[in-house]
Amino acid sequence: MANRKKPAPIYGRVRSALEVTITELERLGRLTPTDAARVEIARTLADALDQEPASAILWREYRAAEKQLREETHEHNDPFDQLLASLSAEVRNEKKPAKAKPRP
Repeated sequence: MANRKKPAPIYGRVRSALEVTITELERLGRLTPTDAARVEIARTLADALDQEPASAILWREYRAAEKQLREETHEHNDPFDQLLASLSAEVRNEKKPAKAKPRP
């Protein structure tokens, strides 16, 4: 029997879009093996949404999972984060000098 390549899986719209995101994040080096559980959680939620697209609860959970996948960490050293850090000024609450008491 000849070796046949497995056909590519057919996903719904949400899962297909998520796979594009995952592929790009991997290409950019922003996903590592330690992200495997987060990736699988997002995939599971995407599959569930493709089955039940009107579920507000699933959408809320999926959006949170997808956002977490895209978030940068300091170890990724994102150029955009570097730019923002270079433009940001340190914010402090300076103490106001005490008002002088009027002399009697």
